[in-house]
Amino acid sequence: MIQNFEQMIGGKLTQLCASLGEGPTPHRVIISLADSAKTLVVLDASGFLGTLKAEIEEPEKMIADAIAKARNEGLIERAVDTGVIQEASL
Repeated sequence: MIQNFEQMIGGKLTQLCASLGEGPTPHRVIISLADSAKTLVVLDASGFLGTLKAEIEEPEKMIADAIAKARNEGLIERAVDTGVIQEASL
């Protein structure tokens, strides 16, 4: 499942996408640049409650929540500015 979205970064409208990904935890959301698929942010469902929530939550909601968290915490902009993949928990 992939969700495309746009965000203003450095005064420029940037095309991004968020998708469910494989990893060391059962569920994670990866946010990347839509045109290059360069990973910017990885949000993992960690801990007992995070894993449980990811198990019962609809994938669309999990992705939407991850996008909102990444925006609210400035993770996408920080990844673009620094060139370092930002990691956080869902």
